[in-house]
Amino acid sequence: MIDYGQHPTTNYFLLIVHDALMIEPTETVSKEALDAFADALIAIKQEALSDPELLHAAPHITPVTRLDEVKAVCNPVLCYKG
Repeated sequence: MIDYGQHPTTNYFLLIVHDALMIEPTETVSKEALDAFADALIAIKQEALSDPELLHAAPHITPVTRLDEVKAVCNPVLCYKG
């Protein structure tokens, strides 16, 4: 989503429907913004079908790529500058 200029939304993976993903935009999101979001999802689907590895390396346009969340939990780097 970031590579398409979209802020990743809050997602919820429904437990009662297999492979379901619920995206909840607020009522203040315009139709144009929703259309752009849908276009990004369609483009990402095409990437997933044609080159799945591309998605595994995303995001590509940020200074920091995908974070290793497991490493961060196991080896936290905490600092406080008071």
